[in-house]
This record gives sequence, structure tokens and C-alpha cells, in this order.
Amino acid sequence: MYVVATYSAPGKVILFGEHFVVHGATALLCAIDMRVTVSAIPVSDCAVSIHSILGSAQVCMDADPALISPMLRPFHHVAAYGGRGMHMDIRSDIPIGAGLGSSSACCVAAAGAVLHHNDTHDISGDILNLSLAAERSVYPESSGADCAASVFGGVIEYAPDTGPVRQDVKPGIRLVIADSQMPHSTAHAVMSVGRLASENPDNFEGMIHDATDITNMALDAMRCGDTRKVGQLASQNQRLLERIGVSNDTLRDMINLADRHSYGSKITGAGQGGCIVAITDDTNYNDTMSALAAKGYQTYGVCIDMNGATPDII
Repeated sequence: MYVVATYSAPGKVILFGEHFVVHGATALLCAIDMRVTVSAIPVSDCAVSIHSILGSAQVCMDADPALISPMLRPFHHVAAYGGRGMHMDIRSDIPIGAGLGSSSACCVAAAGAVLHHNDTHDISGDILNLSLAAERSVYPESSGADCAASVFGGVIEYAPDTGPVRQDVKPGIRLVIADSQMPHSTAHAVMSVGRLASENPDNFEGMIHDATDITNMALDAMRCGDTRKVGQLASQNQRLLERIGVSNDTLRDMINLADRHSYGSKITGAGQGGCIVAITDDTNYNDTMSALAAKGYQTYGVCIDMNGATPDII
């Protein structure tokens, strides 16, 4: 009789360096204490099935991956690695499509649950490799930073030439995330910034340098526990994001509102919609949350999740 294996994995927030990291800058992101949980059990038939709040679906293990829907493809990839049919039950606290890493966390939790049924000697490394391959079955250009944050937890520094590296920071930062609920396209935003970079290469090169400096200073501030400085640097990062055209009036209104109470705030992710993140601590967290919620924004208060992917065998 097979044992049900259950893994959970956290979502993520990009704290510094989005967009610029695509062009060589260093970025900083962190795992957050909003999680996806996947329970997996091998089944006798040659099929991969999933059940979630969004519905249920099933695909044959022998199906051509190119013909499988993007929703199912990562789970098919993970199950195929395990070499057997698999049923997966998915539960999530992470809003879908908000730029908070729900797809990466799903891949990580599914990989952890499936790998429990295999003999593995480096569980974290194997989960990272399998989850990234699953994510790239849908998003071939994925850097691996989101998956790394979800696997290892904590704060992840990412540079294109070195990849993701977990960093030690002092606790104390609390993050307030507010969702503009504006539809947006990550691909469109990335293409728009790419055009700007090609049309103004010298100017953009200077912004890449500034973005990396901001990220490095923010990491130093987090190591020292200087939350106020982290917030100030978030505001500096936001000014760069304004210059590359990924902000809009709604996001500016949200940031101005958050800045009345927080230490600083910025867009997180692709921009042109999606979420902002405000840097707070225990002294201004509640006021920041209340101000954004009072204006009707979907608001989430989170802490940095230091645990990463974790098993729960039932």
C-alpha cells in the first residue's frame, strides 16, 4: 500500500531588481509565509491526475508533453520523473496571477511529494532541479530564482552569472502586499523594457548599475536588521521602475498611500498591474495594512519564510 506524501512550499516576493536582472543586474527576492501544499500518491493506472480549487484534470503518462495543457504539464513532468502514475491534491494560500510565485511553489511542492517516493540523497537539490525542469516545461526562460526561494526559503540573491544564492539576514521585516487586481502581462512588460534598453543603451546601462547598487545596499541593510534603510532603498528602486515605464496611476496611488505609513514601497514583479510591496516592522505594519485595505485593495501581511519546502508525511 502506497503512503501519501505531502509537501508544502512558500511563495515569493521580488524585493529588488526586477526587470533589470534580465539585463545583468543583481536581484533580491524572498520566500513568504503563504504556501502551496501538494499531496501525492502513486496510482496503478498510467495517468497523472490533479485536483485543486480550480477543478480536476487528468492526462495519460504517455502523452506528448507538447500537447498537454500548461496547467497540467509541470505535474506530468514531475510524475514522469517518478516513473509511475500519480494523483496529486493541491491546496494553496497564494493568490494566482499576482506575481507571488504560485506556479513555482506548485512545482516545488509537487516535486517534493513525488521525490518522497524515490530514493534520493540530496532532497533539497533534487527538488530544486526537478521543480525547475517542471517550470521550464511551460516557461523555458525561467531563471530558477523563484524555485530556489521556494525550496530553500529565506532571502535569495540572484545574478545571471552566479544563479541563486541564499543569504543570511536578521529577522524583523514585515511585508505588506497589496494587489491592484489590474490585468497585466509579464511578457508584454519584459518586451517593453527590452525595447527601451535597445533604444537607449547608455542610459539603460546606468540604470542597471544603479539597480545592482540598490540591491547590494539592501542586502547589507537586511543583514544588519536596518528595516528603515531597506524601505528607503525600496523607494529608490521604485523610481527606477518608474523610469522604465512599468508603473501607472493606480500603482502610484497605492505606493503613495503605503508610504504614508511604511518605510517605503515599490512594485513587485512585472508591473503594469499586479502587486506592490511595502516594507514595515511591528511599529507600522498594522497602519500600513489598514490604510491599503480601507481603500479596497486586496491586502496581505506576510513575513519572510525561512523554512522553504517542508515535508508532512501522512
